[in-house]
Amino acid sequence: MIKCIVCDLDGTLICKDDSMESTMLQSLKKQLDRGVELILATGRSYHMVEEILQRYQFHCDLILNNGAEYRNAQNDILTLIPMQQEAFVQIVRILNHQGYLLAIHTDQGLYSCHDKDAFWDYHIKLLTKNLSEKEQLPQKTFTIKEKYLKDFHYMQDPQDIYKQQVKPLKIDARHLDAQLTKGIKEKLQSLHLDISSSFEENMEITSNHSNKGKLLEKVIETKGYAKDEVAVFGDGENDCAMLSLYPYSFAPQNAVKKAKEVANYTLTTTNEQGAVKEGIEILENLGLL
Repeated sequence: MIKCIVCDLDGTLICKDDSMESTMLQSLKKQLDRGVELILATGRSYHMVEEILQRYQFHCDLILNNGAEYRNAQNDILTLIPMQQEAFVQIVRILNHQGYLLAIHTDQGLYSCHDKDAFWDYHIKLLTKNLSEKEQLPQKTFTIKEKYLKDFHYMQDPQDIYKQQVKPLKIDARHLDAQLTKGIKEKLQSLHLDISSSFEENMEITSNHSNKGKLLEKVIETKGYAKDEVAVFGDGENDCAMLSLYPYSFAPQNAVKKAKEVANYTLTTTNEQGAVKEGIEILENLGLL
């Protein structure tokens, strides 16, 4: 029987505007009411999921920053896996020189080598570059300056973070030229960091001691669940590590090719259509829920 459901957020559980498809939400809540545990595993930092937790009244464990942080349902920070100083300083200098926008998620807020206004201008350019003139950005944490940058700090040099005893957990690196992102990944492998993507034009960089799969495995072991008592849902490259570990792993129809290849089930519906509900129905038909 399934005792724990693990869900990625963006592209899996939630829609583009941070909402949840209503029938999927009902289906998920039904399982939680029956005593199934929910764990959210996301590349987001805590302040970027806080509103979603409140809106949908989720009181659950959180794997944050692609596995660099773990909080329990009481919001106690139980695990932090910061990036190694030498590798962090080196990669920030390389990517900054290449013209990347760096959002550095830390235990004390968001840091960047761009000042607040320059960061926001570049951020909006990245979000709107593929939109038609008639399309508008959805209103959510990523697109509202006061929400996304509510704990923003400018740094002139990556060493400043360590001087202030701040722990860098994840770098979200984005560039207007998606081809450049593809090419530079190989060059960075020698720095012994975990590099993945949640969409085409970004890189999400953490310590090589952390990713969603590595941290989830430790959490599941601590809770005493067997692997066949866990169902995992994810759509991105940054979900592959956890999708590959569990027999009941599901990728929505909108998932990247790699996620579909490692997941044991590829769903026919997308996140916008409530794909997690389809996965729950499969588990019910198997007599596992």
